[in-house]
Amino acid sequence: MKPRLHTRLILAALAPVVAVAQTQELDTLVVTGSAVAEPLKDAPVRTEVIDREWITRAASRDLAAAIDHAPGLRVENACGICNTQQIQMLGLPQSYIAILQDGLPTFTGLAGVYGIEQIPAGLIERIEVVKGGGSALYGPGAVAGVVNLIPREPLDSGGSFDIRMSRMRGNQVDTRLPYDITGMYDWVIPEANLAVTGFANTSYVRPVDISGDGFTDVAERDFLAAGLRLLWEPSSASKLSFDFLHAGEERRGGEAGAAFDRPPNQASLAEQIKSRRQTAALKLNHQLAPDWDMALAYAYARTRRDSYYGGTAALGSPDPLSPFFDPGWDPTLGFGDTASDLHFLDATWAWSPGDDHRLTFGAQYRHETITDRQQTIGRLIDDRYELFGLLAQHRWKINDLFTAEYGARLDFHSEIDDPVLSPRATVMVEPNDSLRIRNSLGWGFRAPETFDEDLHISNVGGDLQVIRLDPNLKEESAVTLSVAPEWRITDRWRVESNLFHTWLKDAFVINPDDDPATPDVEEFLKTNAGRARVYGMEMNVGYFADDWRLELSWTEQRLQYADAELLLGDDTFADPADNPVFSRRFPRTPRHLGQIRYTHEGAWFDTFIAANLTGPMLVPHVVSATATGDLVENRLRKTPWFFNLDVGASKSFDIRESDKLTVSVGIRNLLDDYQADLERGPFRDADYVYGPAFPRTFHAGVRWEF
Repeated sequence: MKPRLHTRLILAALAPVVAVAQTQELDTLVVTGSAVAEPLKDAPVRTEVIDREWITRAASRDLAAAIDHAPGLRVENACGICNTQQIQMLGLPQSYIAILQDGLPTFTGLAGVYGIEQIPAGLIERIEVVKGGGSALYGPGAVAGVVNLIPREPLDSGGSFDIRMSRMRGNQVDTRLPYDITGMYDWVIPEANLAVTGFANTSYVRPVDISGDGFTDVAERDFLAAGLRLLWEPSSASKLSFDFLHAGEERRGGEAGAAFDRPPNQASLAEQIKSRRQTAALKLNHQLAPDWDMALAYAYARTRRDSYYGGTAALGSPDPLSPFFDPGWDPTLGFGDTASDLHFLDATWAWSPGDDHRLTFGAQYRHETITDRQQTIGRLIDDRYELFGLLAQHRWKINDLFTAEYGARLDFHSEIDDPVLSPRATVMVEPNDSLRIRNSLGWGFRAPETFDEDLHISNVGGDLQVIRLDPNLKEESAVTLSVAPEWRITDRWRVESNLFHTWLKDAFVINPDDDPATPDVEEFLKTNAGRARVYGMEMNVGYFADDWRLELSWTEQRLQYADAELLLGDDTFADPADNPVFSRRFPRTPRHLGQIRYTHEGAWFDTFIAANLTGPMLVPHVVSATATGDLVENRLRKTPWFFNLDVGASKSFDIRESDKLTVSVGIRNLLDDYQADLERGPFRDADYVYGPAFPRTFHAGVRWEF
């Protein structure tokens, strides 16, 4: 299918550029690559920054929205009923990405299912993105890279209050108005070197039926979060921080109308999730001597989820008048509960004998438990994972031309018999002040653990789909190479590119493995394939004027297995309707990505324009009969191009000497470029969803800073 007319026009405009831009100034301080604050231009590990200004201008509700326009990243809508979203980086899914809060992991295998939508954007000062595995400081699973959320460090007392309302296109299932409200206050006591920040956020996403079939295409989300952050510097050599967050969310999708107000097991199709998350982190940075630094940290994350998957179309009904009547109906069917707890300890020491050397070494310990009880599908998970890692990393400024940062990790994992050594290195070549070339090479692995995608259940044709782990599943190994030149042509023009290649061995793959003994459940098996590789190029260009900036991006990426993998169906051809679908290409991964970002600070108002261009991808599709749910055939659908355009404008007013009021309006997905062939009815394939997460949405907000 050819791109739509407006998409072809945009492609033609971008053709002479073929580039992506950076989203930050070169003198911005970053900490992710080396665990030491340094100007971006001096960091050997390639780091991209999404700053607070951009997050605010984009009217981002949560982490998913904040990174939606980041170069080379993609936020994927992964379920047509609950609308869970996942991050892709370098084409790889979220399970290959380390998502950190102030350098510490707080995402458990369970939290990753809905977690990127449960971190309010108002709590994030900036987001640092490291692509590839160039740093030994982070766990072995950071194969695609790191997304590090940097919290605020206030200098003065004061607060802010934000309220934003929105409305999206489609049949509104509920009468409540969608909103997002955030309140925050900083209390700074200079004489005590103490700062305390308290915050609260509540938001509501109204369920919407876009196709008009009486079933939601955008799920209801009712979210509440609150927490605090403490910063204390007892001396010039010490800094102590404590962070706490409590978040709760209720989410529901499925049959709309009157059924939406009834218990989920009385609807023909329903998915309902009630989740609670608590995270806490304690960090101490201390300078032991002029050339010795120490950092100690402990993080704890607790996640609980009560869930329902199914509906009467899948699990039957006690009503004799229902077409899904089942005399053996059990009211407990479809309900389950899941829990995970994560403890993480980190201790590092750094020795800087001179300006040209810095040696960092340390140890990390992670302990995670996951329990999952879903009796309807016969799934009981009770797993415990332990990881102990030793690390060492050396920063060496060889001369004015070369700066190297290299090291290794030695990880002992409870699911792997032998320790795994992961060397990692990056070398920055700096011929002059305008040109830098960052080169990195890193080894990593993913352990045979239960990840976020393994805990999600979906519906298709009235059956439940689940993923089980192969009892003989072994670790997936990865080697990632990247070359990233950056050219600052003038003070206003910048060009950057990133060539990347990842080799995967014993790659994880999910194959159909249906058990005939469970006719209402379709099982998939997570097992090891052979080899796979991910490679591509990300190109960057940006122009930064005094009052406006334009940034463009383009990414070409290829992800393929060495041999074709079975994605759907039965390769024994026992059922003609259950035809096998094979592919060497990774599914649900576009080959082309583009971004446009434009901001302007005007005399009358400020403007914001951002766009995502997403190329075709292959999406598996189970086609079922609309009336009965009987299997018709399996398909591998090539999706069309999508061009998602967001626009906004804001105006600030000084209402008192220290107070400021900002009014903003905007439209997300202005062109309403949305999936045209949405699944319909109770027998829909919930996994057959692609394109932007939301249709055209109008929003307006007010921010009061005091």
